[in-house]
Amino acid sequence: MPWSLIGAENVTSPLSAMIRGRRLPHALLLTGPRGCGKNTLARDLAAALNCASPLPDGSPCGECLSCNKIIKDIHPDLKTLIPSGRSRQIKMEDIQILRSEMGFRPYEGRMKIFIIREANRLTNDSGNALLKTLEEPPPDSVMVLTSASEAEVMPTILSRCLRLRIPPLSQETILSALAEKRGLTGPDARLLAALSAGALGPALELAPEVVRSGWDALNGILGASSAPARLEKAWQWVKSLSGDEDAVPQALNLMRLWWRETMRLAAAGPAALEGPPPSDAQTIWAARLTPASIETVNRAQARLEDSLSRFVKLELAFENYWLKVLSA
Repeated sequence: MPWSLIGAENVTSPLSAMIRGRRLPHALLLTGPRGCGKNTLARDLAAALNCASPLPDGSPCGECLSCNKIIKDIHPDLKTLIPSGRSRQIKMEDIQILRSEMGFRPYEGRMKIFIIREANRLTNDSGNALLKTLEEPPPDSVMVLTSASEAEVMPTILSRCLRLRIPPLSQETILSALAEKRGLTGPDARLLAALSAGALGPALELAPEVVRSGWDALNGILGASSAPARLEKAWQWVKSLSGDEDAVPQALNLMRLWWRETMRLAAAGPAALEGPPPSDAQTIWAARLTPASIETVNRAQARLEDSLSRFVKLELAFENYWLKVLSA
């Protein structure tokens, strides 16, 4: 079980050196977009710190009893804290439980590891409570916090953590992994790779047929021959998203990608595209884009995402979006 992350040597190499030199700090913050491997690396680190037979570079062997318990998520010295409730927050009582558990010595391993996922979800009260622990950490405990962005984490917590950012993978690396692990090549693989934005997790998890269906729907809407036809197709597509919470975030990602690729096509031609070859709809829109229409599209996307985050009715939010975009 050497370090699981692909193409993240700038993160795993310093971790290996700190583990070998027994210089690992008591708190780390791992940042990077969703699906980049933050939580995988956090668990790999927990395994490395308690591994019975670590590899020469400090990474875990993946075969000893301790490693197997961490793989199966049954190791008593590994605790993971995640946001809860409808608000998806890490509450004060969560941190109080964590602090009480940190007061005990390790049960089986050398170190107790506490993973706090989405540390940006800490409330002011829970963040301040965690800060007290960061200022006076137990000697046999390590905390690993994760977040998509440093900017979303409380500055006082940032200042007490070693910060490591997991970089996005290249398009070629993701395409190679898709071919090796899923047998995917060609336009569908390029679409998944472009949609993943450098994160391998989503590229390996997304269903290519579902993504392709959404991509084709966008091309159908924006490539329709008349304004009424475009609006009708858009309305049918929005209705297909209703009632499916997972479909909406993926639809938003596809919309961002469609416009990003179309703007690249307008600026530098087909060679600049990361995804599949341009559709007729993209070619038409690339030819008519202007600075003003690009600003209209970007504003409409931002307003749509803001409306959905404030629980505006889905149909109304999308209706406003399409009316703005199709008039650009």
